[in-house]
Amino acid sequence: MQRTDFLFQHLQTGKILDVGNLGMDAEIHDLLIKKYSDSQIYGLDVENQAKYGKNYSNQLVGNAEAMPYEDNLFDTIYLGEVLEHTWQPKVLIGECFRVLKPGGVLILDTPNVYALSRLIRYFIIGQDIILGNPDHKIFFSRAMLDNLFKKVGFNVITTMADNKFTLKSKNFSLPRFGALKFQGEHLLGAARKPHGN
Repeated sequence: MQRTDFLFQHLQTGKILDVGNLGMDAEIHDLLIKKYSDSQIYGLDVENQAKYGKNYSNQLVGNAEAMPYEDNLFDTIYLGEVLEHTWQPKVLIGECFRVLKPGGVLILDTPNVYALSRLIRYFIIGQDIILGNPDHKIFFSRAMLDNLFKKVGFNVITTMADNKFTLKSKNFSLPRFGALKFQGEHLLGAARKPHGN
């Protein structure tokens, strides 16, 4: 399963917040707008959309660790490769909890610390990389994601790895058996805010 497939599988329509949406030429944000035209799609990024030549109507500049939204507003929040950019993941996930409606869903993806490509580079070449970006702060395992969701108050729907394997800028699919099913490039997580919160 790939990142966008996972997102679309778990997404709830209505009000959808895409955090860090301007990255990668806003490709996923544009997909959300196109695919869910009956929903209200919001974007939150640390940079101004004008820098990227975008003009989204529901776009704000802001920090995900102090979201500029009222409580219980969104049906779905998507964090696409955002979590690894903060030193305060519990604060960020707590903000998602706050602005989600009861029953709302948080969906995220983040680089996998146990990705097969990373392990190969480490054990064979001795290269310990920061998963592709010098702005990355903390890397997660499935157990760490589950624990983070639960500590904030979410009910975990699922955490898994995609089946993508990248070698020398070429992508391959990993088989879905044994340890290999946990060694894709990204971790994918979905969690629900309980009703009554």
